[in-house]
Amino acid sequence: MLYQPSLRPHMREGDWMETSFGRCRVTGRLGQRHADIVEAILYCAERRRDVSDGGVELLVDPARVRKTLSDDQYSFSQMEKLLAELRAATITIEMPKFDFPIIGGLIDHVIPSPMTRPNPLTGGERNLWRVRLGVALVRLLENDLRLYYDPAPIARLIHGISQAVARHILSHKTEPVGGWYLDTVIVAVSGKGGNMRKARHRLKEDAPGLRAIGLLLDGSRIRKKGAGGA
Repeated sequence: MLYQPSLRPHMREGDWMETSFGRCRVTGRLGQRHADIVEAILYCAERRRDVSDGGVELLVDPARVRKTLSDDQYSFSQMEKLLAELRAATITIEMPKFDFPIIGGLIDHVIPSPMTRPNPLTGGERNLWRVRLGVALVRLLENDLRLYYDPAPIARLIHGISQAVARHILSHKTEPVGGWYLDTVIVAVSGKGGNMRKARHRLKEDAPGLRAIGLLLDGSRIRKKGAGGA
């Protein structure tokens, strides 16, 4: 629930979200498009450097990030807007083992790297990016599964609720017998009080895209392809 299950997220003012590791809250605007670009950066990273304060710096090819986000490619202005909103959002994490909460962001900065690659569009060179992950994101990744799936198919789903459900399920190693109940997963990613009927309808509209990811809608449930003999 760090990212709202929407492609058009609203501004949050810091409601607490409980997890098995503690609780966290977001002040800012974070939706599934922001999750798309964070996952694309993590997936496309070519080098990693740990920073003394607990942050991490990644070397990333922005062209690969754009290709991961969309077949027709995001414009740099779209990416810049998402990165600016990621930079502006504040995450507060409270964990039992710490006396004081972690207060930080997901991304601290994105700057051009001296390293370059040939640019086939201009015939010149293009700079790679140095992306500094904030301590809050690094801490969250330490307590979550690593990103082993390709985020590109998720970024191509039509609806934000479908993206949120897909990310939730792919973050679980084991599957309940018979799969997950749709309503349970919808509540898990969006909280109580949402429009359940609309969410179910949007998931059905995204059924082909979910199937491409390996997730099958089966009546009132959703399960991973290959489970239950499928």
